[in-house]
Formats: sequence, C-alpha cells, structure tokens
Amino acid sequence: MGVLTSIKNKFVRVPPDYAQLSARLGTLAPFDAARARIFRYRKQYGVNLGSMFCLEPWIATRIYEEYATHNPEAEGDLVECMGQCSAEKMQAHWDSWLQRADFERMANIGINSVRLPVGYWILGYGFVAEKYYSRAQTYDRALYYVGRIISWAAEFDIGVLIDIHALPGGQNNDSHSGATGPARLFESRNHQDMAIKCIDAFAYLLAQVTNIVGLQVINEPQDHPELEAFYERALKQVRAQSPTLPVYVGDAWNLDKYACIVKRLRRRFGFVVLDTHKYWVFRPEEKQYPVKRLIKELQEIDMPELLHASVELEGNLVIGEYSSILPDISCQGTNPTVSMGEFSREQLKVYNSTTAGTFYWTWRLQHDAGFWSMQFAINVGAMPSEYFPFGWSFSVEPSCEVIVRMAEERRSEWREKRLQGHMNYVAQWEGDFGFGHYVAGFDEGLTVALEFFSRLKFPSKLGFGHQLASECAIVYVFQHGGNQWQWEYVDGFREANDEFSDFVHLII
Repeated sequence: MGVLTSIKNKFVRVPPDYAQLSARLGTLAPFDAARARIFRYRKQYGVNLGSMFCLEPWIATRIYEEYATHNPEAEGDLVECMGQCSAEKMQAHWDSWLQRADFERMANIGINSVRLPVGYWILGYGFVAEKYYSRAQTYDRALYYVGRIISWAAEFDIGVLIDIHALPGGQNNDSHSGATGPARLFESRNHQDMAIKCIDAFAYLLAQVTNIVGLQVINEPQDHPELEAFYERALKQVRAQSPTLPVYVGDAWNLDKYACIVKRLRRRFGFVVLDTHKYWVFRPEEKQYPVKRLIKELQEIDMPELLHASVELEGNLVIGEYSSILPDISCQGTNPTVSMGEFSREQLKVYNSTTAGTFYWTWRLQHDAGFWSMQFAINVGAMPSEYFPFGWSFSVEPSCEVIVRMAEERRSEWREKRLQGHMNYVAQWEGDFGFGHYVAGFDEGLTVALEFFSRLKFPSKLGFGHQLASECAIVYVFQHGGNQWQWEYVDGFREANDEFSDFVHLII
C-alpha cells in the first residue's frame, strides 16, 4: 500500500459496502452548493410521504389486505407474511405509490419540501436486524426508489428531508417504528450500534445531494434516559461524514425539555433542528373541546410554548407532523369540513409564525378518502389550496425579477434607515460598537434574501435565518476580525431579511 493510499484511507471514510449503497441509490445531479443552501435554510412548506417506505396498514391498505387473517402491523410482520414473494410485492408498491405527477402538483400549490419516512432496513444486507435480517433481499431495490423520489422532487425544486422513521428494536411502542411490541432500541447496545451504523450510511449517501433538506436521525422516540446520549453519538457520526448537513431530532413529546437539550447540542454540532409533532385528534376525552375553544387554546397556550422553544433554539424548530383532523365531538353541531378548515388555517398561522417549517401528515392514503390525506383535505376545503411564501401566486404582479430589481434600488435607503435605528438602539450603552459589521451583515442578508426569492422556480423565504446569519458572521469575523461585534453582523443580516419581507408583503 502506497503512502498516498494510506493517507487517503486515514481521512476518507468509505467502507466497501457504502460504494454498493451509492450504486443502488443511482446517479443524482451534481452537488450545487448555492442551491443546496436555499433548500436547507428556507422556510419549509411541507408534507410527509407516509407509507412509501415505512408501511402502515391504515395508510397503505391494499398491500396488507391479502394477509388480513395474520393481522400484520409493522412492516417486518408484513414482509414475513409475504415470504418468498416479498421483493416482488414491495417493489410493486414502491413503483406505484408515488409518481412524478405528485411532485408536480405539490410544486403548483407551493409545497417546497417533503419529509420522507424510511425504515433503517431499506439499506439492505449489512444494515438489518430481527425480522428484516432473513428478508434483506426484499430491499435490494429500495434505494433506487429513494433516488427516484429525490430526483422527481429536484425536478420541481422540492427539498427532501430523509426521516429515519424506524430504528433497530423500535424507538417507541408503535408499529411504525418497524417492530411490534415494546420499544427495545435503548435496551440493547447491539441495536444502538446498528442504528448508528445506519445513520452513518444515510449521512454518507445524502450529504452531497443538492435538494436534501437534512437527515432526521429518529422519529417520535420515547423519552428514555439514554436518548440524549444517543443524540450526541448520532451527531458525532453525522458530523464525521459532513460538517454541514442539517440534522433533525425528535422532541420525545417533551418540547421544553428537548429544546434545552438541543440548544446545548447546537453549540457543538452546528445545524441541528428540533422536530415536534402536533395532533389535536388524540387529545384525552376531557379535553376534546369545541373548535372555537381549541382555537383559543392554540393561540393562548400552544403559541407561547412554541415561541419559547423557538427562541431557545434561535429558530431551529419545525412541526414535522400535523393534521387538520379533530375529534368528532369537537365538530359536533357543525359542518366538520368547515370546522377543521377553520382550525387548520389558524394552526398554520401559529406554526408559520413560530417555526421554520411544517409538514402535513400525510400526502396520500390508499384511496384518498379521508382528512389524513392532504390531497383530500385540500380538495374539500379543509386545508388551504396554496402554500407559497409572501402570499405569492402565479398571477402575482410584479414578477420576481422586477421585485428583486426594485429591492436593489432601495438597498442604500434601507441600509441607512436600519443602521440609524441600530445606532439609536445601542446608544443606551457605553462602549465601542462595530457598525461596519452591522452594515456588512445587512448587505449580505439582503443579498441572501434576494437570492432565495429569485434563484429557484418559485420564491423561497429564509426560514433558518439565525442559523445562516451566524454562520456567515463567523466567516466574516474570521476574515476581518472583530469577534466582539459578531452579534451586530447577525442583527444586520436579519434586519435586511425583515426589510425585504416587509417590502414584498407590501407590494404583492
């Protein structure tokens, strides 16, 4: 082995089986860092692609029907029932569940991101455990279909958040964790080791894909004493593959606690996002209030809680799952579609004002005849028909190009106005201030806002603003010094984005 080969092997971690995984994923478009920044940092108006890969019998009903007498719940149970036919039947499902036309419709209504739940087992041989071990060949073609989803989404400038929805042993007691029965992920070191190996493989596959929004390393975990340590271990593994890939983690149904935990993790691991889920249909019976009271609770209790968590996380918070569905009793005496529509619109107002993104659960059901299907909910009016930022639509005038030109013409005016406000604000304190840092941050922030607005097929709005502003500030301070004024760069960056947003809302 030569010296150069030894050096390469020391610094580039590419196990032999990873090359095979890449081949199965297929050839994706070359990485474009400028476009990737927009996909990763913009406000996410999204939807889940439930039961494409991590199957649930109430969503993908047809593939379960043949085995109803065995009552399979988790996908492992289903594949076990299928026996030698499992590969053929699963491929037929992957081939038919979603089509290119789905992404075209999403783009046309303003959906700019999808959350794609996958089971760890889709990686196949070398990455499977328990029931999936004996059926590993079932998943030989799974990554090809993941690649197809990513490519279709990319064609319409839609970002993809890969959500590892199920981990070895199961991270919760629900069948969508891939296992039937109690959660065993945290009861077995072998399960955790396999989970970390799978997370590492996904990070390797996804880090250099332009329209990958991020990697979610776990979904709806139990609030286990070992969860925080698991997050730290997972983040170390992802960061060994990529220093910049956004990593999403679940709040274990305990938003305040994990907001504090993720706040600490962000200091060490950078772009980390907390995912919380909001379902009003599963409330205890004694809290299934009428719709008007639920809206009041949403505004007076949920909104402050989300805002507090968002402040703790400097904006790195998303609603990874939500729905329009309410308990039947909450809609009693009303038209349920109208009531759920009213509540959904209030939900989106709250969630869009407090988080960096939302993902409806889910895009489709087998027959799309229920409110869990976003398409059904849109068709009957229980969900809005468009999701573009700034209230933009295809009929809006002036065009994006004209808006950008108008904003550039106002750059100096806006900068001077905002700088004066900043100087007035800091005048209450003694000391030296870096107004040059503020100006530099403002100019970069406005440039970024204009790029997000005009670079892709449809306008994008900055979502993870503080994250991006802080990263740009670090670079600026490294090049120009003045670390003590880094906060002023961040303020300038964010105020430029606010100025542009106000301007767009005013003229559209």
